[in-house]
This record gives sequence, structure tokens and C-alpha cells, in this order.
Amino acid sequence: MRKWMLGILAAAAMTAMPQQAQAGCFTALADCYQKAANIDGFWYRWAAGLDCELDLVECTRIKLIGG
Repeated sequence: MRKWMLGILAAAAMTAMPQQAQAGCFTALADCYQKAANIDGFWYRWAAGLDCELDLVECTRIKLIGG
């Protein structure tokens, strides 16, 4: 019973998220990854990919919590 309640709560939380805002953040992530993939040098490309992930976290935080 407890697992069902947690599942229902998780599903409700996912539907409460602004879907359009999430899509915008993930679209920006894909664009950022594309730019990072074009960088020469493994370590610079790797660092650019990490920067993309940090930008995703920031974008999601701003969209969900506010600036």
C-alpha cells in the first residue's frame, strides 16, 4: 500500500511540473551538447559538456522555483 501511495505522489508531482518549461531546458541542453561536441580536445569537450549539465540544472531550478 505504501508503494502505491509513493507512486501516486510521484505521478502527481510529474504532472504538476510545467512541461513546456522542461522541454525548453532540454532543448537548450541538446543545443549545448551539440556545440560541446564540436570542440577539439577531449578535456575541453568534457568540460563543456559538464557546463551544459550545470546550465540544465540552473534552467530547471529557475523554471520550477523561480529566479
